[in-house]
Amino acid sequence: SGADSLLPSTCMQGDSLQNLSSGLDTVSYRVPLGVCVGVAPFNFPAMIALWMVPLAVAAGNTYVLKPTEKAPSASLLLTKILHDLGLPPGVVNVVHGSKPAVDGLITHPGVRAVSFVGSNGAGEYIHDVGSRHGKRVQANLGAKN
Repeated sequence: SGADSLLPSTCMQGDSLQNLSSGLDTVSYRVPLGVCVGVAPFNFPAMIALWMVPLAVAAGNTYVLKPTEKAPSASLLLTKILHDLGLPPGVVNVVHGSKPAVDGLITHPGVRAVSFVGSNGAGEYIHDVGSRHGKRVQANLGAKN
């Protein structure tokens, strides 16, 4: 009940393949990454955030959402709703700003993964810099509404 019901990461299971080869079994575990970051675009500020945040949190991660500076209200409202529903403080956070804020997030040693939706130029930059800093980066580029 409460916040525990919002975090079904205990339901994540790994896979096991027995006798893959003579005397060889394989086991995989699904474990949270830690701190994940999402950079959301101006044209779908709520929808993209709702693609990113629930999956990361359900997998047991904490999340930092960096909304576009052109339309930050949807991210603030989403975070407020999650907190009102009982999500503990600090699980989902919002950071405002432009390129310096993004740079701080994608280079921070505590961040493990970055998700981005937006333009080709920004996405290529986030992918390159984030990858060089050891992040798992998912970048969906060039979509048009």
